[in-house]
Amino acid sequence: MPLRFNFCPHCSEKILFEIEMKDINSSQYPAPVYILCKLCNKLSTFYVDSFLRVSFIELDKKPGGIKTIKTQ
Repeated sequence: MPLRFNFCPHCSEKILFEIEMKDINSSQYPAPVYILCKLCNKLSTFYVDSFLRVSFIELDKKPGGIKTIKTQ
């Protein structure tokens, strides 16, 4: 289970989250996954590639994601 870090697009704080292949729709790349920041309690859409690396981020919930992951 890879541990990823990034920054919340809402509060700009560093966030950590764990992601697995089962958390994404592998028929679509970049694949959207919803990340819920525990610091500001806001949801954003992170897009990941086939190596589960974040490609880009949207501030709101976009269609296509299959799971919401809470930050640590």
